[in-house]
Amino acid sequence: MRLRLYCVAGSLLALAALTGCGTPGAPQPPSLQLARPVDDLTASRKGNRVELDWSLQRKNTDRTLVKHLPAVRICRHEGTGLMSTCEAVGEVLPPKPLSQPKKKQQAAEPATRMRYVDLLPPQLGQDNPAGFVTYAVEEINTHGRSAGLSNQVPIPVAPTIAAPDEVSGQVSGEGVRVLWTGPAPPAAPAGLTYRYRIMRKPVGAPAYTALADVGPAATGSYLDQTFAWEQKYEYRITTLTQVDSHGINTAVEGDDSQPVEVFTRDIYPPAQPAGLQAVFSSVGQKPFIDLTWAPNLESDLAGYNVFRRVEGAQFEKLNQQLVTTSSFRDENVEAGKKYIYSVSAVDLRGNQSQRSAEASETVPDK
Repeated sequence: MRLRLYCVAGSLLALAALTGCGTPGAPQPPSLQLARPVDDLTASRKGNRVELDWSLQRKNTDRTLVKHLPAVRICRHEGTGLMSTCEAVGEVLPPKPLSQPKKKQQAAEPATRMRYVDLLPPQLGQDNPAGFVTYAVEEINTHGRSAGLSNQVPIPVAPTIAAPDEVSGQVSGEGVRVLWTGPAPPAAPAGLTYRYRIMRKPVGAPAYTALADVGPAATGSYLDQTFAWEQKYEYRITTLTQVDSHGINTAVEGDDSQPVEVFTRDIYPPAQPAGLQAVFSSVGQKPFIDLTWAPNLESDLAGYNVFRRVEGAQFEKLNQQLVTTSSFRDENVEAGKKYIYSVSAVDLRGNQSQRSAEASETVPDK
């Protein structure tokens, strides 16, 4: 009998060794599927359009993957104070479902970018020109729950002014002059400053570059001297409202004028060289006359031509290649003769200036 009990006990021990006697872990609660709050919300305003941009989070607050893309509430609050709850002004429906990562896939899925354009009521800027609104977004799961608001971004409600009615461009040797006419701008409320922003881009380029901010007026002009010759450009004027209020210094772009196209054909010669001087000298038995003049400052200057004549004769050019410095040595001179000189400037496209005032020098007799 004892032997049988021992055998039974031994069999039970062996079975326990094979099957294991460990206690299973505590069951994990199901995920609440609360996406982490958005942390990269940005907002930008042009006119009354406020464009919001953010990334949908890929993980929930419990670090599990988001299974169903959430809907997003657009929140807007008057003032610069932070919202505790969403003051919804719009909603974005979820995009296409997320693709689930494959097993053992290590690379992270790219973030889903979201955009929304909110039309700012003009009445806000009329009631409180130097005021602000604050934006946030809130992701809502399929059960209508949220993990909280995103980061919050203040945007000014300042009114913007009308752009000029007509913009034109005139090309000259000085540069491209942008001219405009339009309505007289109103006086700016406290905390605001109105400006015109002069914009330029090469024809066909994707974006404009800001050249300068100038005071608005019913008529005015701006001289652009930073362009390249032989190029087609588009110019336009964008209105700007600068805001300095609530400790925030920012600006809001308003309407754009109609663009004007300008071709910068270079038919304009450099300035006439000035300050020409001629001085005789010699080294040993070899006489020469040194010429110097004030250098031209054009950015497209290629060089100079040097001309010489004797009394009663016509000018002849002395150089074969353009002279690239504002000096020249004439070594082909004879004793007892008086030489008269003049200099012209030439740009990269071959436009030649008027000749400088004459300078003369006599080579002494030996």
